Amino acid sequence: MTHPQDRSGRPDGPKHVVFVTWKAGNAPAFEAAKRLGHHVTLVRSLAMEQSQNVDFDASPYARFVDRVHVLEDATDPGALRECVLAVHARRPIDGFVATVDALVVPVARIAEEIGVPFTDARAAETAKQKNRCREVLAAAGVDTTRHAVVGGFREAAAFAAATGYPVVVKPARGSGSEGAHVVADEERLREVLHRAGDGDAYAAGVLVEEYLSGRFLSAEIGLARGRFLRLAVSERSTWHRHEALETGTTIPAGIGADEHDRVMEFAEAVVGALGLRLGVFHVEVMLGEDGTPRLIEVNPRIMGSCLPNLFTLAGGGDIFELLVRVHLDEEIEPAAPAFSRYATVRWFGAAELTPKPARVPDLGWAAEYGDSLHAFTVRFPDGDVLLPCRGNLGNFGEVQVVHPDRETSIRIAEDIVGRTADLLGIEVTR
Repeated sequence: MTHPQDRSGRPDGPKHVVFVTWKAGNAPAFEAAKRLGHHVTLVRSLAMEQSQNVDFDASPYARFVDRVHVLEDATDPGALRECVLAVHARRPIDGFVATVDALVVPVARIAEEIGVPFTDARAAETAKQKNRCREVLAAAGVDTTRHAVVGGFREAAAFAAATGYPVVVKPARGSGSEGAHVVADEERLREVLHRAGDGDAYAAGVLVEEYLSGRFLSAEIGLARGRFLRLAVSERSTWHRHEALETGTTIPAGIGADEHDRVMEFAEAVVGALGLRLGVFHVEVMLGEDGTPRLIEVNPRIMGSCLPNLFTLAGGGDIFELLVRVHLDEEIEPAAPAFSRYATVRWFGAAELTPKPARVPDLGWAAEYGDSLHAFTVRFPDGDVLLPCRGNLGNFGEVQVVHPDRETSIRIAEDIVGRTADLLGIEVTR
């Protein structure tokens, strides 16, 4: 029996999809691949699961996966390559899905080596090296945000003197808002630059950028066979005491049609200028008061955390099925999602160093919000204290709300965070 072939020359029928991730929350993507009739292989990364308190074995992923490979550290390029080549030799791979920043580039390089469609490796590397990304976009005339990689305080202060305070200081390469600061004056700049030598966050360099003001949004877009798929514009919230810390998202954003199109056109220009080629991408944008979109950063992977789930809750459809189809290089007709609700998440952690509460309080009171409350979790990390939350990994609580009215969706989520903080008796990021 013969099968028709797709444009890659592989038989058109059940495919072999390889997921490389340490996120247990990607189980719906595994399920989508199985529902589409494909063979699913999962490559896990034990070191990252442990560092982020991920209990993969407690998740419902197993029944959707045909074969699992557990690496000690999937970010080790040699170990990952050896594993993937062995998988490919046993059963040829038709598509990869990598959903975390640290794995997109290694997977892209391996995909190019064995001839499997995936996001362009060089473009993904450029996207993650933030100063290089800005250089490429400036050369293409897409975005001209002023920036500089600095060697220390004097260079950073000279940049700030030329652009004016505040400025943004961030790792030249990184994610999750870790190590990012909005700096209001020279004294604070000196303090941040002094601390930049501690730890690994700034190993790739210190990037200083002009401060962008306006509405903080993100564009979720796909690119399949040269055609853009406009998925959603989301609105983001930040903590007023540390603007670099994201505290939540609402999908879709409460903006007009013209603003929506402007943001999407800008995101497409960013992805096109970088040459990312194939994938579902998360492009963070500041929409200025004059209506001009400016880039905050571009992530060459699907939006993280619970945001794919919010997309579905809001009525956008199954984004994980779309993700699988895109990475199998299928022909996909562009169609705008018809959102019927607003889905909001709020994350929270300790505002300052504080003793860890003896226990998680009873959260049963949240049932009064009825069907609007989709999920509510509070889980403290190990140890006797709660460290100040200054990045996405520092959160200990999450609330997901869905409601037909945008303002009500946001209000309920924020009410729940506030009531939880009062019960705990501590100040939280919100």
